[in-house]
Amino acid sequence: MKASKTIIIAVVAAIVVAAVGWLGYTLGREATQHDHNELLEEVEKLKAEEKDAAVTKRVSQQMEAIAYEQMNVSNIQRDRAEEQSRLAEANAARAEEQSRLAQANAERAQQQSLLAEKNERIALAAAKEAEAQRDAATYSKSISDTLSYRTLSRSLGTTSISQNESRNQELAQILAYASWYFVDKYKGNPYQNETFQALLEATNSIRTYTTPNKGAVNAVAGLKEGRDGCAAVTNYGEVALVEKGKMRMLLQNNIYDFRDVWLNERNIYALSYSGQLCILDYNRLIGVEMLPAEKYFKLLELDANTLLIASRHSITWFDLKTMKAGKTLKCEKELTSLVKRRTQIFLFYNDGTCDEMDGEGKLTSKKSLSYGVVTSAMFSETMRVLFLGLNNGDIVMLDDGDRYMTTLSGHVSKVTGLAYRGKVLISSSYDKHVYIWNLPKLKATIKDGTLKNDIEEVEHGTPREWLVPATFTNNAWMLCVCTKADWAWLGLSDGRIIKYCISVSYMSDLARKQMKRNLTHDEWMQYVGTNVNYIDLLKGE
Repeated sequence: MKASKTIIIAVVAAIVVAAVGWLGYTLGREATQHDHNELLEEVEKLKAEEKDAAVTKRVSQQMEAIAYEQMNVSNIQRDRAEEQSRLAEANAARAEEQSRLAQANAERAQQQSLLAEKNERIALAAAKEAEAQRDAATYSKSISDTLSYRTLSRSLGTTSISQNESRNQELAQILAYASWYFVDKYKGNPYQNETFQALLEATNSIRTYTTPNKGAVNAVAGLKEGRDGCAAVTNYGEVALVEKGKMRMLLQNNIYDFRDVWLNERNIYALSYSGQLCILDYNRLIGVEMLPAEKYFKLLELDANTLLIASRHSITWFDLKTMKAGKTLKCEKELTSLVKRRTQIFLFYNDGTCDEMDGEGKLTSKKSLSYGVVTSAMFSETMRVLFLGLNNGDIVMLDDGDRYMTTLSGHVSKVTGLAYRGKVLISSSYDKHVYIWNLPKLKATIKDGTLKNDIEEVEHGTPREWLVPATFTNNAWMLCVCTKADWAWLGLSDGRIIKYCISVSYMSDLARKQMKRNLTHDEWMQYVGTNVNYIDLLKGE
């Protein structure tokens, strides 16, 4: 039993083992086949992958080759860039060095420029100093030379006068012209007395006329434009007309004591002291206007139709159309003079005061003058100056605003007459002198509200020399003066009427035209001297 069971168990075990084996075999075969398939797939896959790898490898190789090529190019470019960088750095270094050098050069140039500017300033300062010293030396020498030449011109004028008195008129004329030549060339006052007198005598620029009764010539008036001459009146009732070198007596009647004369194109008006206004037509007496009994002394033109007639205590309006006297203005104080300045009339009194009056006779203001009693007055539109001649001989100058400018001092007695031509003033006086004042350099300025009495700078000279007048002297009282063109007319107390030239330029031209020769070299050495080079006066060189 026991053995059968063993056999059964063994058979069963063998069957189980066989089944297990078969199952194992089957399973193993299937697994093998599966593995084989997988292996084949793997092989195929590997083949595919190998193909892809080969392609990839080839691509990689190509890419690697390209990469190598690019790397080579990159290396070349890098090397080139490095080389360029090195070159750039070298250039930058050179540029920096050059910049440093340029900056250093610029700094040196700036320093040199500053040094040059400093040296230039020093040189300019030295040049200015040298120039100033040279100018000062030149100016000093010029002053010395100028004053020397002006002194020479006065000496030549004096010598000319002496030669003229000795009847050596030819030499006197040359010396007179030489006197003017040097004073003109060196910008002196051409009206210095020696030169003026020398020219006056050398050119015979004086004419004298004497009235029949030799009465005092109290007034003269120049003829109107186009006529060369004057009308004059005397205290012996004479009215004289001097024209074209001849004198005609228009009236002689000693019942009149004429004190002033005025004229226009048609008539001559002669004012008598006792109040008769005689009217003449340049040939004869045509009428007499009787005025109230007063002490008359002055005729003054108000306008084209009106004449003012002044006595010591009144002013009368006279109509030139109707030839009749009109209204009269009484004056409380004694009149000594009157003058017109544009539309204003100035009335001067014996107490040194002054009234201003309009053309209708209305007094517009009163003034107290500190200068003295005005005995003669004149307004120059050319110079815009009011001249006041005083009883002490001074002549006061006022500007358009009645501000004091300066005083012309020379006369020692009452100023009897004032006249002007251009910028030349002529004054007459009881001191028997007529002064010719050359005033082109005179001006009045206001600075800081204060009037300054300035004389414009005169080159190399003393400004006051322009206020030293030329003098015309005679042995009779100078009672009146008037001007006509380049000439002045004087009325003297001994009945003479004197005409003389007041233009230095006219007389110098005349002297030059009349000169027949130059100074000889011996005469030059004698009268001019060896320190002055010889000049051909006829040519002015």
